[in-house]
Amino acid sequence: MSEQTDVRAEDWNRLQREVARLRILVIVALLAVIALAAVSLLRKPDIPARPDAILRAQGLVITDAQGHDRILIGAPVPASNGRTRKDDASDGIIFLGKTGADRLALGQLPTLHIDGKTYKRRGDDDNYGMTLYDTRGSERGGLASMGSGRVGLALDRATPPYEAIGLMIDDSENFAGMYINYGDPKAHDSAIELGTDTDHASIEIKGKGGHARAKLSLDGANKPAWQFDDAESAAKAAQPQGH
Repeated sequence: MSEQTDVRAEDWNRLQREVARLRILVIVALLAVIALAAVSLLRKPDIPARPDAILRAQGLVITDAQGHDRILIGAPVPASNGRTRKDDASDGIIFLGKTGADRLALGQLPTLHIDGKTYKRRGDDDNYGMTLYDTRGSERGGLASMGSGRVGLALDRATPPYEAIGLMIDDSENFAGMYINYGDPKAHDSAIELGTDTDHASIEIKGKGGHARAKLSLDGANKPAWQFDDAESAAKAAQPQGH
């Protein structure tokens, strides 16, 4: 003998509402599936979305795995709390060492920086190239194209008189040459100079007093000429002449 369970009216009404709500959710889900299918059919798969070809920014700072600033890029380069040098804001790229000292600069040349002191260059704002630094951030050489029309390559010593060897081309004099300096800060001039202009070529060896001790010169019309001076002649040449 089966028993008949009575269902209360309020339970029946609640069940009806739940069924109606479920029916609406099923209809919405079906409509969403149909919409996604239509979009995928309308999209042209052979034409990928084109990303922006140009990225514009005034500055960019690249850090290492520990979060230290290591590369500064900008016009001018962004300020960095991790950079030892605070007086430079040139346009270009600055590579920093682990201590924050400048190690390499590309672009507009920063002002000359040696042993924590800054020195003005000729035509500061219009010189571009590459600058090399030691682990303390002192300049050790570089390659530059200057606004004055001079192109040069120089390597520096770590101690005075600093500038050791250089190559130079000067458009104003049509000159191309090379110099090697003494390591003695008391020397008055370069130790060796050689160069050419439109018509002349020469090689010159100088004493520390700046007087030429040996020289080979050549021009377009004459035979090569050697000139030698001993120490005594050099000393006399350096003395002021009476009248």
